[in-house]
Amino acid sequence: MKEWTLVAVGGGVVAGAVLVGRFEPPPGYLAGGAAIVLSGVLVHRLSGLGLRQLSVPSVWYLSYAVVTAIPALFVAAEQPSPYAASYLFAVLITLLTAPLGMLLVNLATGFGRERTRIFLAEPLERTPPGAAQTATYLVYLAVCLALTVGYLIETPVIPLIHLIRHPGSAAVLVTLREESFKLLNSPLVYLYDLNRNVFYPFLLAMSLGYYLISRSVRWLMLLVLTSLTGLFYAAASIAKAPVAVLVLVTALFVYLYRGGRVNLRAMVFAGASVFLFPIAVLFQSLSGLGVSASSVATAILRRLFYVPAEVLYYYFVIVPDVVPYLQGRTIGRIQWVLGDSGINIGNFVFRYMFPERIASGVANTSFLGYLHADFGVVGVLGGGVAVGVLVQGLQVWLTRQRKTVTTLAAYAFLLWAAWRINYQALPQTLLSGGIIIILLQTDLLRLSEAFFRVTTSPRGHEARL
Repeated sequence: MKEWTLVAVGGGVVAGAVLVGRFEPPPGYLAGGAAIVLSGVLVHRLSGLGLRQLSVPSVWYLSYAVVTAIPALFVAAEQPSPYAASYLFAVLITLLTAPLGMLLVNLATGFGRERTRIFLAEPLERTPPGAAQTATYLVYLAVCLALTVGYLIETPVIPLIHLIRHPGSAAVLVTLREESFKLLNSPLVYLYDLNRNVFYPFLLAMSLGYYLISRSVRWLMLLVLTSLTGLFYAAASIAKAPVAVLVLVTALFVYLYRGGRVNLRAMVFAGASVFLFPIAVLFQSLSGLGVSASSVATAILRRLFYVPAEVLYYYFVIVPDVVPYLQGRTIGRIQWVLGDSGINIGNFVFRYMFPERIASGVANTSFLGYLHADFGVVGVLGGGVAVGVLVQGLQVWLTRQRKTVTTLAAYAFLLWAAWRINYQALPQTLLSGGIIIILLQTDLLRLSEAFFRVTTSPRGHEARL
């Protein structure tokens, strides 16, 4: 009951501050604060909530609170319009419907939060990687390298090279970045995107794990090769997220490898490393334009912790008054089945917010915005439950696996994917975001290892003869 005591004490402090300071917060703020705290308590009860016990649901909740729920209170206050009420309702009700989805998974599977603590505390299988694991890794790394070479050949101008040669060319770089991925005329664009956002982060975590177990020169060389090629490929388009994802997934893997033990110095170093490339890109692209360090820092913080909630608000402004409910047409596959050209709602919202900027821009938002655009309040209510089922289901799946390097690499990636749910549509997170890919790839890696184990063993060789 400690959490309920904390809630009572926190409520008393707030009430005392209101009475002493004669501050009269709007009802929306009070409801929002209560919903955020209550949701945190529920997530803690259902899956655990703490730095030493990170779970997929807890990371999703922290992300939702930090980049959506809390900023939404300020966005609504700054936008006194008839849309603010429906916007706040959707944001706050999801804090309660998501834990409902988690509860349903717990009831169906018998899962409890103690299972996460047990999984993190139990020893890792430390058998040094043999020929089968090495061969499997080399095959997957070869695929990544082939996609990297293909991308470099097909891209007319590598934005990173242009940035190094022409500092201060921010306007040109915006166009080059669009052309280097989103507008790239290639049938492999989807695979190129998976390569930088899913394949390389996962393989980098795996190579680090195998090196930490074996301490061999072979795996050190593979770790260095994967790191260098992965970082260059992720940085090539100067998009800020891919490099940060590589660093973040690697840091999360180390956290899991250490059994959830948190080192403050390591946390600070990892946090600084995540922001290093975005800061460097901004300084280089704005070099000579009189932009200060404080302006860059403010822009990054605003982009991370305010803009997502602001963009989400505009989805409620536009749908259904400007654009009618889309009935699932934001999902590409549904558009194809219906034979409808549909609408790129992300691009529409971007051009509505920034009519003077590049025409191909996209204002991505969390799963909530797309579900509202498709199905209104039904989508909002059902979407919260669906997200709760998804994140808790992933946690159940992870903690029932053998604790191997592959499992920890998948765990690290899925922690990041849980955070990403609050930045894009749910189908996009499942596919392009890598959740389904990682689940399939984890099993495929095991099958590949079994295949190489049989085909490279003396007995397997005799059987083939």
